Amino acid sequence: MELNRKLHGVQKNLKQNAHGIDDLGSILPAAVMLHDLNEMQPLGVNYMNNWGCERLGTSAEEVNTLGEAYYERYFIKEESLAIFKGIQNYLDEADFSKQYNFFQRVKLHNQTDYTWFYSICKLLEKPTAEATRNQMIILSSPVEGIDRVIGRVSKVLDEDHYIKNHYKQFALLTKQEKNIIDKIAKGKSSKEIAEALFISVHTVRTHRKNIIRKTESTSFAELLKFAMAFELV
Repeated sequence: MELNRKLHGVQKNLKQNAHGIDDLGSILPAAVMLHDLNEMQPLGVNYMNNWGCERLGTSAEEVNTLGEAYYERYFIKEESLAIFKGIQNYLDEADFSKQYNFFQRVKLHNQTDYTWFYSICKLLEKPTAEATRNQMIILSSPVEGIDRVIGRVSKVLDEDHYIKNHYKQFALLTKQEKNIIDKIAKGKSSKEIAEALFISVHTVRTHRKNIIRKTESTSFAELLKFAMAFELV
């Protein structure tokens, strides 16, 4: 992923002291935050680049002042709690070769809707004159089109839930009844179905009654949903 490549470059430059964090933050089209750590626990935001500050309408100083209110202002509580847990586990592991990635919705400055961001957390060892100071850098970049992806995933999950709840009804159907459901869904009349399957209209009507009973459908719309869920059409 592009953001992973950018993070690798940032980490390399910081270790080599090739560029300061200000230089890197000014050229990356992403929010960059640097947290100082004490015994692997965040002390506060040491740096936040202009790109991130402008998108949130805030500053590193204000973020530190806001405390918990920062998360309430810009993020969704339930998502933040899960992310906090993931970051804490990452810090407890203290493996500088790994990183922690997550998706999160963010309310940007003067926006009413949330925007999806993909974020990467990475532990850094930054040598100082006295010792090595541990820090954690976070890079966050907006993800275009993820709302549509989430919508599609939700639809699939809804269909999966529907199938699980109606599988017993599906299992009761005979092969002939499944064929008739296909034709009903396509708008065929009882006479047309009878001619296509070489059976009497009376037999088709009997099958239709059994289908309604077995699928527990009370309308054509419900039967159509059933047929589409189980790929009978």
